[in-house]
Amino acid sequence: MQHKYLLYILPLIIVFLFSSAVAQSPESIATTKVSSLPDEKIIDLWNQAKAQGLTETEVYAVLKQKGMPASEIEELKNRVTLLGLSGTGSATKTSSAPPVNKIDHSRTNTDTVSKPTAKKQEEPKKADNLTIYGYDMFRQSGLSFEPNFSAPTPKNYILGPGDEVIVLVTGLNERDIKSVVTPEGNLQIPNAGIIAVAGFTIEQATSLIKRRLAKVYPAIESGKTSVTISLGNIRRIRVTVTGEVNTPGGYTVSALTPLFNVLYNSGGPNANGSLRQIRLIRNNKLFKTVDLYEFLQQGTMPNNIRLEDQDVINIPVYKKLVGIKGEIKRPAYYELKDNETMADLIAYAGGFTAQAYKGVAKLIQINDLQKDVKDVSANSFGNYVLRNGDMVEINPITDRYTNRIILEGMAYRPGVYELVPGLTLSQLLKNAQGLKPEAYMERGFIKRTMPDLQRTSIPFDPRQILAGKNDIPLMREDSILILSQDVFISNQKIAVNGYVRKPVTITYRSGLKLADVIALAGGFDDEAAAHHVEVSRIINNKSDSVATQLVSTFVVNMEDPSDPNYNVELQPRDVVNVLRLVNNRPLGNVKIRGEVVFPNDYAVQKRDETAQEFLTRAGGITPFGSAENVQIFRSGVRVNVDVLSAKSKNILLPGDSIYVPRVISNVEVAGAVNNPQYILYKGRNFKYYIDAVGGTTQKARLKGAYIKYPNGMNRPVKNVLFFKSYPPVKPGSKIIVPEKSPDARIKVGISDLGGIAAALTALVSIVAILSK
Repeated sequence: MQHKYLLYILPLIIVFLFSSAVAQSPESIATTKVSSLPDEKIIDLWNQAKAQGLTETEVYAVLKQKGMPASEIEELKNRVTLLGLSGTGSATKTSSAPPVNKIDHSRTNTDTVSKPTAKKQEEPKKADNLTIYGYDMFRQSGLSFEPNFSAPTPKNYILGPGDEVIVLVTGLNERDIKSVVTPEGNLQIPNAGIIAVAGFTIEQATSLIKRRLAKVYPAIESGKTSVTISLGNIRRIRVTVTGEVNTPGGYTVSALTPLFNVLYNSGGPNANGSLRQIRLIRNNKLFKTVDLYEFLQQGTMPNNIRLEDQDVINIPVYKKLVGIKGEIKRPAYYELKDNETMADLIAYAGGFTAQAYKGVAKLIQINDLQKDVKDVSANSFGNYVLRNGDMVEINPITDRYTNRIILEGMAYRPGVYELVPGLTLSQLLKNAQGLKPEAYMERGFIKRTMPDLQRTSIPFDPRQILAGKNDIPLMREDSILILSQDVFISNQKIAVNGYVRKPVTITYRSGLKLADVIALAGGFDDEAAAHHVEVSRIINNKSDSVATQLVSTFVVNMEDPSDPNYNVELQPRDVVNVLRLVNNRPLGNVKIRGEVVFPNDYAVQKRDETAQEFLTRAGGITPFGSAENVQIFRSGVRVNVDVLSAKSKNILLPGDSIYVPRVISNVEVAGAVNNPQYILYKGRNFKYYIDAVGGTTQKARLKGAYIKYPNGMNRPVKNVLFFKSYPPVKPGSKIIVPEKSPDARIKVGISDLGGIAAALTALVSIVAILSK
C-alpha cells in the first residue's frame, strides 16, 4: 500500500520541485533549459528529492514522464555528475558537491634549487691586490635572484609534465579543478576528458581548455560563465652549468627559475671565467649570449631569461682583462670586449675622483719580452683600444696651489687667503680684520719659497705695516706669522708642598703672597706646623764663578701676623714647604698575642715604651704562658730579646708584635727518624730523645741536626774534632734531623785516592820527624 501511495504523489513532488526551481508552471517543464539553471538551484533540488527518499533513477523517470526532453535529462545527468551528486544514497541530507573556492592557489617554493656541493670560494685577486669587478656579486648573501612564486603566471610560460594546472570556473557555474600534466603531456579535466597541453603556453592552453569545458558548461559561450587558467605547483627542470665556474654540474630548479639565479647558486665564474660572454645553449644551439655588465652597471636585467629543461649554461674563459688603479672611483680589473676603449674602461670604473689628473693616463703594457710605459692623452681615450693584461694608472694632481697665501698667529681671521694681483701685506692684514691686542708688535715674519726653491725669512715691523709704511708685496705660497706676547713671557711656577690639603704647583703671578698660595692649596692640614712654614728661594746669582750656595730659605710663623715675613710676596720658582707638627700625631700600634690576659693591638704611648710595659698593659702573662720563651717580631723577623732581663730595656717600635707561647712539657722529634713523635720531657740529653723515637733512618744526616727552642732560637749539633757536641734540650723544644742530600755524597775517583794517599804519607813523615 505504501509503494502504491508513493506512485500517486511522486509526480506531484517532482513537478512542484522543478516548478519552484524554474519559477514556472508544471506545464512548462518540457521547455526548461538545464544549462540556464545555476549550480545552487540544482544542488538544492537534488537534496530535497533525496530527503523525500527518491532515488536518482526515479527522479529521471518522473521528469521524462512530465515531458522533459531526453537531451535536457542527459544535460541534467552531466550537471549532477559534475557537481558530485551522482551515486549518493537516499539517506544523504546534505550536498556532497565539492566546496567552491577552497583550492589552495599558492605555489610551493621550498627546495628551490638542488645543486652540487659547493667549494669554498674566495674573491679572486691579482698580485697587486686589485679585485676583479663583478665577482663579489656572487658572494652577497642577500642577492639570490630567486623567482617570485607569488607573481602571476607568465602568459608565455610553456607547460610541461609535472606542472600543476588550476582551472577556475566562475559565474553561472562555479568549480575549481586541479590537475597535473602527465608525463605524456596531458591534463585530465572531469567531464571534459583528456587534453594535450605539453608544449603549449598558458595562453594557448587556456583556449583549449575553454573549448572543451564549453561542452559541459554552455554558459561559457554566452559569457555567463568564465574560465581562468593558472599554475599551481611548478615542475622541476634540469639545467647544466659548465666551463669556468666555481661549482659546475647539474642543477634541479623550478621551471620559473631565471638564468641569474642558477649563476648565483653556482658561485659565478671563477678567476678565469667571463662575465660578459656567458652562453645559454638550448637544444644544442646557442640561444643567447649574456653580458652581466648590463646589470652591474645599469641595474637592468634584459638577459635574465627563464630557463627550460635541459638548458646548458656555459662560461668561457675571458679574452681581455684590463686593470685600472689610482685616482679612480672603483679600482679593479675589468673585462673588456674587443672594440671597447680606455674611455669605456674609465666609465666602467665609475669615472675619475676629484683629485685625479685627467689630462694623461699612465699605461703599463706587456710586450713580448718586458713591459712598456705609455702616456695616453685625454683626447685619445675614446679611440685607444686596450690589450689583455694592460694596467692603467690615473695619477693625482700636484699638491700645490697657484694662488695661496697663509696667515698664521694673532690675527682676528687667520687662515688661507687668495693671492690677487698686487696684494700687499698691509692689505692682507686689513682683510683679516687687523691684529689682536695680544699680538707681538715688535716683529713678524714672512716665510717665503723662492722660484729656485730656496727658503727665505723676511722680518717686518707690524706697527709700520699697519701704518702703511714699508709695505711688502706678497708672493705665491707666502706664509705670514704674527707672534703672541705670551711667547716672550716666562711661564714660571710656585710649588706648595707638605702638610696642606691639596699640594699644588701654581703659575706665578705678580703680587702672590704666602697666605695666597696656602689658600690656593686648600689651607693647612690637621697635622701642619703652621708656625714653621719654610720658603726656599733660588738666589739670583749672575756671576760666572761657581757658587756654593744656590738656594736660601727662611721660616715664617703663619700663626703670628706680626712675623716680618707674614705678608712676604713670593717670587718665581719659590718652593713653600709646610712641615708637620713634631708631637701631634699617633706613633702606631704593637700587636700582643698568645698567653696574656688581654691579647689585643695596643697604641704606642711613648717612644721608649718597653716590652715589659706592653705586657703589663695586656694584663700580664697567664699561668699557662712561658715568660722565658716570649718572642718579639719586627717586620716578620724575630728580635732576640730577653723580657725577663731587668737590665734590657727592650724598647719596641710601632708595628712590632709580641707572642707569648704556652708552656709545653713535651719534646718533638721530627725529620729523618724512624718514629717521629712527641716525647715527655725528662731533662735528658739529645741522644736520649733520638733513641726514644727508634733512632735515625739510613738517610739521616745527624751532624746537620738542630734544636728549635720555644723562644724561637735554634742551636745545631756541632763537631769538635772527632766528637759531636749536642745542644741541651728544654721543654717545648723540637729536634729536627734532616736527610742526606743526594748531591752531597762525596764522589772519589782513582786519581783522587792517589792524591789523598800522598797527602797522608807526607803527614806521617812530618809527624815522624817532629817526634825525634
